[in-house]
Amino acid sequence: MLIHKKIYMKILQREREITIYLPDDYQTSGKRYPVMYINDGQNAFFDDQAYCGVSWGFLDYVTEHHMDLIMVSIPCNFEPGKREDEYGPWVTDKIITIMETGKPYPRLGGEGKAYVKFLRTELKPYIDKNYPTDPEDTAIVGSSAGGTISAFASFRYPGVFKKCAALSTAFWYYPKQFENLIKKADLSELECFYFDIGSNEGSGNELISNLYKYDNARVHELLLRKGIDDRIFYKVYEGAIHSEYEWRKRVPVFMELFYHKKGD
Repeated sequence: MLIHKKIYMKILQREREITIYLPDDYQTSGKRYPVMYINDGQNAFFDDQAYCGVSWGFLDYVTEHHMDLIMVSIPCNFEPGKREDEYGPWVTDKIITIMETGKPYPRLGGEGKAYVKFLRTELKPYIDKNYPTDPEDTAIVGSSAGGTISAFASFRYPGVFKKCAALSTAFWYYPKQFENLIKKADLSELECFYFDIGSNEGSGNELISNLYKYDNARVHELLLRKGIDDRIFYKVYEGAIHSEYEWRKRVPVFMELFYHKKGD
């Protein structure tokens, strides 16, 4: 079943309508369920609500595999520039801003730390209080800028967001910041970090594709140095572009890593 809730984001002083997927028997089963938080949640369930008309198909996937799971989809901020702000843990350098917008100002990003604090200190406690969750089994998922903020949340709070899928993540927006974060982070509580790229993320723009390749490979290298290589999963999909169509095809990959198709 799907429940729609309007949530006031105190730290960001704005409202967002989230969608919560719950197993139909959640009130009577006596079970406690893992929770997965989905960034860009407008793309989570239904094609007719998703960007470019292609969703990730999470509802179809959990139904087909009879999975016991709670999913919380949080749509992005649709105001101009605000998605990049909320999903950006840091403010972009001028050159990145120019590459993305054609102008040096206003810079992108900067609200991501507050957004993650909202997830950690406002939304997760609300979900854990009102629904039969397993508070220790929490995943976070996103793609592109949504992957950026998902990765940041997992690296910054690995004891909270213990599982992460960061697809086609734009680490090249903040290469030095992510490098410093990973080097300093204690990732011993991280259970599963899946990330990937397509070899054609730039859809023909070789510079952009190479930025994705280089900085995702660098993140992979840094994570392997942490001594947790059994929990790190990195894939490059040959020919894949930067699109929901591609990301939908990868859902079974990380869902199996997260949950091993429980109940299958």
